[in-house]
Amino acid sequence: MNSILITGSSGFLGRHLLSALDPRRLQRIYCLSRQDRSTLSGISNHPAVVWLQGSLFDLGHYERELAETDTVIHLAAATGKATRSEYFTVNVDGIRALIEQCKRLGVKRFLHVSSIAVRFPNKTRYYYAQSKEQAEQLVRSSGLRYTILRPTIILGHGSPVWAGLCKLASLPVIPIFGDGKALIQPIHVEDLVSFILTILDRDIFNGETLELGGPEAISIEEFLKKVHHRLFQSRPRTIHISFALLLPVLTLLETILFPLLPITVGQLASFRYNGTAELNWLSAERISTLKSIEEMVGAHCAR
Repeated sequence: MNSILITGSSGFLGRHLLSALDPRRLQRIYCLSRQDRSTLSGISNHPAVVWLQGSLFDLGHYERELAETDTVIHLAAATGKATRSEYFTVNVDGIRALIEQCKRLGVKRFLHVSSIAVRFPNKTRYYYAQSKEQAEQLVRSSGLRYTILRPTIILGHGSPVWAGLCKLASLPVIPIFGDGKALIQPIHVEDLVSFILTILDRDIFNGETLELGGPEAISIEEFLKKVHHRLFQSRPRTIHISFALLLPVLTLLETILFPLLPITVGQLASFRYNGTAELNWLSAERISTLKSIEEMVGAHCAR
């Protein structure tokens, strides 16, 4: 590869990826972000790193840079608590615009980071998962050489998911939505970045969809208890909140009080469905070297 373009380069995963790339091995690393580079810390100042300020819909201003690009790494996405319109505008319309530009300007390879939530059996009102599923379909029908990654919950310094789970785990009484038995399989951001670098180094763009998680699965209730214990050295108290009672009320409130709600029906999906990854040839190669749940929780709690 001569040059790559990273969308969402100022986000959580983008910052970690950029810090791990060796700019000496590439002619250019184009970084597309809506943020001004001057507002970010820890971003490489190497001459090979070129900052492109704008959204996925502004790529018409950067045709020359995209035409010089061999590989696009698509990380940009609307995540967290967003409106239905925001999810589909960014995650579907945005990637459609990006793919059209890639095809027109001759980009050869496309790495799309999706989400394990695409595999949830029921995505009703989970617009993030719905939009990610549609984005995957656009990549598969693009005609580009591609790989799709579906990471599980991503932990690491600056992880938005970790921040949310840590707030729950820090409460005197931890609310557990549902029975708490849904499994999660966290992956550390450094391990995910290492997988991405392997795909780039070995030119693994064969039209595969690869699910990536850490080496262990744990119920979400046990995970929250583990975090609480590491933070406070005490056994936490929990209270279970029935989905049968919660979901109808939350669905109603979303229609009238959406900006004020701390959580949405869609965001509760991780408490309802297993978020584990199917083992594949790529993850099998590295599974013994991936950070364990104990290592991840210990590092975060110490920080």
